Amino acid sequence: MFSKRTRFQLLASLLLYSVILSSSPSFAQLEPELKEQNHEKLYQVEIIVFGRSETNPQEHWPSDIKLSYPENVVSISESGSDNFTPVQTNERSLNAQAAALARSGSYTLLFHQAWRQTIYANKTNIAITGGKIFNAHHELEGNISLSVGQYLKIQTNLWLTKFAPVGTPVDEFWPELPNLPNSFANDIDASQTNPIQRIVKLKQERTMRSNEIHYIDHPLIGVIIKIIPVETNTVKIN
Repeated sequence: MFSKRTRFQLLASLLLYSVILSSSPSFAQLEPELKEQNHEKLYQVEIIVFGRSETNPQEHWPSDIKLSYPENVVSISESGSDNFTPVQTNERSLNAQAAALARSGSYTLLFHQAWRQTIYANKTNIAITGGKIFNAHHELEGNISLSVGQYLKIQTNLWLTKFAPVGTPVDEFWPELPNLPNSFANDIDASQTNPIQRIVKLKQERTMRSNEIHYIDHPLIGVIIKIIPVETNTVKIN
C-alpha cells in the first residue's frame, strides 16, 4: 500500500497532468497553425541578370571550372508549360532598376523576366539564358534554383562567356559549354566558331525574405531578385 504522502504526490501528479491535457491544444487545433507556417505557395518571381564592364582586362580568371545543368532543369518559356505564368512588363516591380542598368555605360542588361510559380520545399531548377548568341550559345547561361522553408532560398549556377572574334588565337583552355537539356534548347545556327576568351561563374546560395530586393554580387556579373507572395483569393479587375 502507498503511504499517505505517496498517494498525495500521485494525486497531485495526475491532477497536474489532466490540467496540462485540458489546456493544451489538440492536434486538430494545431493543424491550422502548422499550415500557416508552410510557406509553399504561389509567388511572383522577378530576376535581373547584368554584366559589368571589365575594370582590369588583364585580371586572370580560373579556367578549371565545371559547368553543368541539373537533370530536372525547366524553362519559364517552354511552350505549353503549366509551371509558370508570365507577368506582363507593366506589372513588373524592377523596371526602374532594369532601365537604369540599360542606360548605364558600365553595365549590360542580360536578362530581365518576371513570372508566377508555386515555390516548394524541394528545389525548382530554372534555366536562364541571355545576351548575344555565339556558336549556338548565349553569353549568359546556367540556371537558378528556388525553394522555400522558413525563408526563401535562391541558388545561382550561372556562367558568363566572353567570345572572341572568329580566328582570334586564344592560349588558355576553357571548358566546353554544356548544351541545354530537354526539348526547350533553342535551335540556333552553330556555323560560327568564335573562340572562348573567358568564362566567369556565379555560384552562390542566398536566404531571403519575400517582398525585399536582394542583390547577388560578382566583379563581372550581378543578380537582382525580388519574390512577392501572390494572394490567390484576390480578384483583379482590369
